[in-house]
Amino acid sequence: MKNKSVLGSVTLLSALIVAACGTGEKKALETTVALTTEATTTAPTTTTIASSETKEVSLADTQRVGREDVGYFSVPKDWVAYKDPNGGPQFQYASKDSYNMITINGYDKDQLHVNAGETFGAELLANRLYDGWQYNPKVEKTQKEKTKFAGEDAFLFKIQLKDGKYLFQWVFQRGEKVYDVLLEGTENTVATLRPVLEQTWGLDSKTPGQ
Repeated sequence: MKNKSVLGSVTLLSALIVAACGTGEKKALETTVALTTEATTTAPTTTTIASSETKEVSLADTQRVGREDVGYFSVPKDWVAYKDPNGGPQFQYASKDSYNMITINGYDKDQLHVNAGETFGAELLANRLYDGWQYNPKVEKTQKEKTKFAGEDAFLFKIQLKDGKYLFQWVFQRGEKVYDVLLEGTENTVATLRPVLEQTWGLDSKTPGQ
């Protein structure tokens, strides 16, 4: 199995954001990120935050990881920190073979490069990202729907690549930031970790879903 993050997911995201900025402007995305502290903690055994689409999940054998600027979430205990070779401010955790992976970005209004006539929010980023997936030659199927993520209204993309890899990508807003959460891997991994992500993501480094 391939052990690379899908298509350089962060590179794709940045390119799409820049492409949607202005008319003909070709400058690189300039993202200023404040110094943050990454966290890894032992997760509680269960979470009482139930999504509208999933039942309560067990958090046994998970660890809570994350960063202040992108939030915190639970992943399997044997997953490790990953850094995309293309760089970028994203936060990533992956299985040891790097095939299964979670990538999270957080954007404020300046980082999202909102143009005149556009409205800052999850829908703006979702539309930009979805357009990119629609024209990506490595994509076999795409589906877009509305759902809930950590209690927030969210856009969800369900994507299958031609090589058999599965991706779920959520875009949602909390407070003054829009977040992009990409889960990629085998069909089973994506199905298993979907409710874990939906129920445990939050801005509190210790409490799932908060």
